[in-house]
Amino acid sequence: MRRAEVAQQFLALRVEHPGECRVRKVADMRTILVFLWLAGFVQVAIASANLFIPKKLNYRENLSRVAPIIRQIFVVHSVYIVGVVLLFAVVTFGFATELASGRGLGRFLAAAMALFWLCRAPVQLLYYDTSLRQTNRAGDVAFTLAALFLTTTYGAAALAHAS
Repeated sequence: MRRAEVAQQFLALRVEHPGECRVRKVADMRTILVFLWLAGFVQVAIASANLFIPKKLNYRENLSRVAPIIRQIFVVHSVYIVGVVLLFAVVTFGFATELASGRGLGRFLAAAMALFWLCRAPVQLLYYDTSLRQTNRAGDVAFTLAALFLTTTYGAAALAHAS
């Protein structure tokens, strides 16, 4: 079947059964909202896991060998990243409906969060030391899956109701 025929049939279904389209949109919205709430909890879990990272990766000893300004910048950046992840969670919990609306600022924020997590997954897989990732395999896999889940969830929210 050609694309034009498929599009025509789709439009005909929407005209003949507008109630079905509305029901499907409501169901899609509910599904996206559930996944957004899960995304909020995943981000809280990621931020919480960062409380244990300094000890696990021996920050104190490793950072003692660098200049004080490097140590300070590292600590500030680490705290800010955790703050951003928590901010994403708060925005998600407080404004899930807007994120899933497919309109305006909600769409923009959902797309920005999807892009943030999309960029984060390759860093996990391609930049971090392979031996460290293998030593901490469960955490590596969990974080990678979390980043992919968050990318997909926020991407779906950004694209919701695009038609």
